[in-house]
Amino acid sequence: MRKRILWGILFLAVTVALMACGGGKYDDANDVSNQFAEATENYVNDIAKADSASAVARAINTYADKVEKLGPKMRAMLEKYPELKDRNNIPEEMKESRKRQNALASKMGQALMTTMMKYGSDPQVMQAQRHLQEARKSSMKKK
Repeated sequence: MRKRILWGILFLAVTVALMACGGGKYDDANDVSNQFAEATENYVNDIAKADSASAVARAINTYADKVEKLGPKMRAMLEKYPELKDRNNIPEEMKESRKRQNALASKMGQALMTTMMKYGSDPQVMQAQRHLQEARKSSMKKK
């Protein structure tokens, strides 16, 4: 009898622990999305405060390296959750992440326009832009 009670308590404890750690359906997708948003936020901030072509190139290259790393994770999440491709029907659990991305896109546009007008023709910046473009392409290719 005592063994049954102990097994029952153990089973209940494991069940409660699994339920507490289980999280939502899209927790992994939100995690990757937040990592990407953080990388983008750092990029936007670095671009906005850049005061030279080399600082702009450094910011772009740093971001390109992160895109190369996170791109395959983003692709994997879209393969795992194809419903996330529908921008007009975002699951409730992903709406905060989407809001953050949209806000960052707006900030990025403003920062890039100002910075690229000033430093966009510099060879270092142009090379970094090519690096970012290649990083985006390669990170989304299936391997």
